[in-house]
Amino acid sequence: MQESSEEQSVEVATIKNEVGATVVAQPKGVVTTRVTIRSKGDVSIGSTPSIGSFSGFKVTSAKISESNDDFRTAEITATKYE
Repeated sequence: MQESSEEQSVEVATIKNEVGATVVAQPKGVVTTRVTIRSKGDVSIGSTPSIGSFSGFKVTSAKISESNDDFRTAEITATKYE
């Protein structure tokens, strides 16, 4: 594995008063986690070090490229909704 990253986002529900000022800001119940794994050489997810549970993740994109000049590279992106 060459690199991994994780990004979480939460939607916020707001209530505004009559002049447009926010009086209540409350997170909604769903947390979206986006994980990206980049590797060079072996492209098997099973060979990557443990960076958390992959159960319940949905792979949203996978890209593998190979050339005669360099090792095979891969980028896998997955999303989990909690």
